[in-house]
Amino acid sequence: MTKRKRARITITLNTQLLKKIDQLKTRHNLTNRSQTIEELLNQSLRPSINTAVILAGGSENKGKILLKKINNQYLFATILEHLKQYGIKRVIVSTAEAMKPLLESRFGDGEKFSVQISYVTESTPLGTAGAIKNVDYLLGKKPFLVIHGDVLTNLNLYDFFEFHLREDVDVTIGVKPRMGEKKYGQVFLQGNKIIKFLEISTHQGISIINTGLYVINPTVLKRIPRNKQTFLETDIFPKLAQENRLGAFIFQGSWYDISDRQSLIEAMARWR
Repeated sequence: MTKRKRARITITLNTQLLKKIDQLKTRHNLTNRSQTIEELLNQSLRPSINTAVILAGGSENKGKILLKKINNQYLFATILEHLKQYGIKRVIVSTAEAMKPLLESRFGDGEKFSVQISYVTESTPLGTAGAIKNVDYLLGKKPFLVIHGDVLTNLNLYDFFEFHLREDVDVTIGVKPRMGEKKYGQVFLQGNKIIKFLEISTHQGISIINTGLYVINPTVLKRIPRNKQTFLETDIFPKLAQENRLGAFIFQGSWYDISDRQSLIEAMARWR
């Protein structure tokens, strides 16, 4: 990780504010006032995306992946903790009707994770785009995060959000270099933009793959028909790429596809 440059400044604060800073320093085990003030500034300046959609529908088996355990913890619980760490307060789970009671009984409304969980079902499979359209009444007017329910990652979401908000695109996809991964959707890049999106490729070399994490502007919802099976990967992303409206955020952190047996085994061995 690149060490960020620091500059020394002098500021004057009233004594009551300093007392509050010292209380925060003690409460959060921070080293000194400078570190505490820096953390407060970081929190106030962080990009404000607070809603995530978890795609766990299409079939009952898809939803059951959320209940697989990694290091004795449900995948869903691990995802929730990761989202909460980066300021996500509202989580919308799109899942099959049969899975809703099971997820609700184990995870409730999210109170114990300090997030608000809403469960929305699909009577028939709607596809990755159709599922998002199905929950549009919960999304509001700000960009939102979408994550496939079989993905385990330590992606820094603040960096992801900041990148999306800085770039002039409608969707940003988290992408990752992988060797010969032809089973995942692949992208062709020009700078920070995706100029071509392929759902499946026969390419055998180094691939830039779609990791199943997206930041989406709400204007994209207008492109998705209601109550019709529609897919981001085949119906939406290729068109956005042609229009130069699809961004790529490259990251090198941990990423596992828990629906894949070999990837699941690797996650169980390496995830900490």
